Amino acid sequence: MTTRQLAANLDWLYAEHAYLDRMQAARADGFGAVELQQPHLHDIEALASRLAGLSVVLINAPAGDWAAGDRGFAALPGREAAFRDTTLRGLDLAARLGAASVHLLSGVAEDTPETRSTWLANLAWGAAQSPLPLVVEPINRRDMPGYFLHRQAQALALLDALNSPRVQLQLDLYHCRVAEGGESLSHLARALDLGRLGHVQVAGVAGRHEPAAGEYVDEFALLDERAWPGAIGLEYRPRGATSTGLAWLTAAR
Repeated sequence: MTTRQLAANLDWLYAEHAYLDRMQAARADGFGAVELQQPHLHDIEALASRLAGLSVVLINAPAGDWAAGDRGFAALPGREAAFRDTTLRGLDLAARLGAASVHLLSGVAEDTPETRSTWLANLAWGAAQSPLPLVVEPINRRDMPGYFLHRQAQALALLDALNSPRVQLQLDLYHCRVAEGGESLSHLARALDLGRLGHVQVAGVAGRHEPAAGEYVDEFALLDERAWPGAIGLEYRPRGATSTGLAWLTAAR
């Protein structure tokens, strides 16, 4: 991988540091971009100050009461007010932090005509409110049981039906491989072909740690070949000190 921008997910990487110290740790390792999964849990003024000089490529909008089982609301009939509230909060956070895009979570729900129509109506509303790109992510049901959006074909079909250039696919290659039988290259190629790819993330399939050397070499090569302009988010659980574990990137370049 030669020119691809890498973004450290600060909710996963640098856990050996206090949260507000993770920005400097990422800078010290050469990162110029970061992702923030739950910025709403922190003092936003302090967070914005510590982020100076770093590009925030992605934040998650608030997803509800995580401890109580909330995982977002986009596909949940009857929870439209919660979806709108958390979406507006996410957009406000993005503006205050200078974030480039916002991930809206879909929630725990079965895939039915009612949940699909709810998802489409909610995302259409969100797209109409947002000056920023929005992304949605299929998440495998081993890691997040019952999550509505969990397969690539399902996500692309919904995005096709929505047909909004403001809502794109967040393709986590780890979730894709777990959910799709270990394969991710063809799914990445299809998202690129359709012009739906908004963001990419990686983690090693074994234990969701650092990717093995060469684990995503074909996917990275495809992104370079297509000159895809986005960032790759590193969203994994380091086996030890984050900085030491970054050695896997040498084989990916």
